[in-house]
Amino acid sequence: MRRLLALLALLGIAVVLLAAPAGAQEAPRDRDHDRRISVSGGLVIAEGETVDGPVVSIDGPATIDGTVDNDVYVGRGDLTVSVSGHISGDVLVLSGNARIDGEIDGDVVVIDGRATVRDGALIHGDLTSGKAPRVATGTVKGSVETIDVSSIFGGFLIAFLVVLWLSVTISMAGLGLLFLLFFPRAADATAAAGKRAGASIGWGLIVGIVGPVAGVVLLTTVLGTPLGLGVLSGMGILSSLGYIAAAMVLGRSMVRGPSTGARIGSFLLGLGILRLIALIPGVGFLIWLVACVYGIGALTIAAWRAGHGRAPAPAGPVPPAAPAGTTETTTKEAPAKKAPAKRAPAKKTAAKKAPAKKAPAKKTAKKAPAKKTAAKKATSSRSGSGGPAA
Repeated sequence: MRRLLALLALLGIAVVLLAAPAGAQEAPRDRDHDRRISVSGGLVIAEGETVDGPVVSIDGPATIDGTVDNDVYVGRGDLTVSVSGHISGDVLVLSGNARIDGEIDGDVVVIDGRATVRDGALIHGDLTSGKAPRVATGTVKGSVETIDVSSIFGGFLIAFLVVLWLSVTISMAGLGLLFLLFFPRAADATAAAGKRAGASIGWGLIVGIVGPVAGVVLLTTVLGTPLGLGVLSGMGILSSLGYIAAAMVLGRSMVRGPSTGARIGSFLLGLGILRLIALIPGVGFLIWLVACVYGIGALTIAAWRAGHGRAPAPAGPVPPAAPAGTTETTTKEAPAKKAPAKRAPAKKTAAKKAPAKKAPAKKTAKKAPAKKTAAKKATSSRSGSGGPAA
């Protein structure tokens, strides 16, 4: 582990030095003694010459006959340190061999090559070589080790894949939870659309192929370049949403329920299954591709249904709502039926007017005594006529 960290540190220093504005080609020997950097063709530090800064040869051999009061880095090429050569820092050779006859105060690391230390040479630090080093007795004061380059790069690759897997898993989980919390109905619609597997895969292939092709075509035009960049960027976002949609559909097939907890639980379950499959070499990438295509198709179908459902809304959803509106209208018009009850006083008024019509009857009753008077007169006349007869 310590050696691996040292290699990483040396590689990082080499990258920084290469990025420094030191000139593309080898500098004249009598002008620049702070550093020496060669992009191609190699470099030579002559005997009696002293370079205070680092010495870097990117593509070509390096020969040290003089003194370097710093580190030496060789990208692709061999390193030769002659008997008169002296390096006060460390030495790193990425791809090439190192032959040392002089003195090196630091460590020597040869990644893809062999280190050879001859009699009379002296290395005060450690020596690490990709191939079995050839070291004369008593020339290396530190440890001498052989590294397996394939295992190192394999370790780097495994570490990179683990970090990539974790970052993708955390990102997908966060994006999916935000989608569920802010757009729950859209999530349900996507899960329902995903039940049509054939249609989802078909639409996913269409969108997944037409979108990038359209973006590339737009990039070939001057006016369409911004739009092409937007389309390609949108396809990247859409592929992530498609993966999330596939996880939702997979989880919904096992966990059902209208609650928020059921949505979240089903999504996390589906995402966990997909992320575990992603760990399988070869198969993981294939499943990722299929999930993205399938999810993009499900999103496309859900979006089409949502847009198509809004257009015929007056003809579809409104009729079922009509009875509710009719009931409300009837309830509101109920007070109008009570209007006849309010007219009841008019009938009472008519009843009050009835005695006025009976007034003549009262007058007739007052005339009744006249009839009785006439009857009395008739009786008296009869009695008067009857007296003489007796």
